[in-house]
Amino acid sequence: MTASSRREAFSLVELLVVVAIIGIVTGFLAPAFTSIKSSNDLTNAATGIAGTLERARAYAMANNLYVYVGIAEVNADTPADAVPQIPANTTAGGRVAVATVAVRDGTRGYDLTSNLPNPAWTNYNNGAWLVSLDKLEVYENIHLASSLGSTPANGSMARPAVSGTYSLGDASCQSVTPFSWPLATALHSGQYDFEKVIQFDPQGVARIQTATNQDTIAARMEIDVQLAHGSLIPRVPSTPTGAITAIQIDGMTGAVRVYRP
Repeated sequence: MTASSRREAFSLVELLVVVAIIGIVTGFLAPAFTSIKSSNDLTNAATGIAGTLERARAYAMANNLYVYVGIAEVNADTPADAVPQIPANTTAGGRVAVATVAVRDGTRGYDLTSNLPNPAWTNYNNGAWLVSLDKLEVYENIHLASSLGSTPANGSMARPAVSGTYSLGDASCQSVTPFSWPLATALHSGQYDFEKVIQFDPQGVARIQTATNQDTIAARMEIDVQLAHGSLIPRVPSTPTGAITAIQIDGMTGAVRVYRP
């Protein structure tokens, strides 16, 4: 080996130094990539759910029928293909599913009375009376949060407040038009149970049907999505990791608007 070739080669120490530098740089970059992925998860969930609502409203108006959009959160520790999924609780969730259905004959599917039963479906028939209008959507690392107490008065998230009955992440929001998925299953025996359901009528009006609200049109309803880490739900919505993206639906018009931090 000549002196010239020895000068051009790398020593073992130099190679180890380069490898160490690459490891350090990679360590700094990993959190940044994780942050980008988390941000994308939240954006995809918000835009995906908003798009589903808009398509459901348009379909109801174009075809002169009633369309139902069900939203459910389950425990992300359960395998995604498991049947049944385990409903989320106050400490564990992180996987949100969305399904869009209609009654086969295009009607509301029940008769309005002053005190509707739960379920209100006249002929649910293990889901056979319903038809799917879209594929099931599932969003990982997403928590369905409550908007109560977290509606700011100014900034990009400033928006009208909603009551608990119309905040889909709140426990008090329950519809009497539940359905299970897949549709050919009895209530509470499928993979997903949808008990938070938004209805769009042929005029595009949005409602959450409860036992006693009959044909009342609420001013608005809201779906709040928040980043989760697997099944772990952030406890403080005001922190950066717990930031909420809000999807509001105007009751009278069915129009959808997304509010981002």
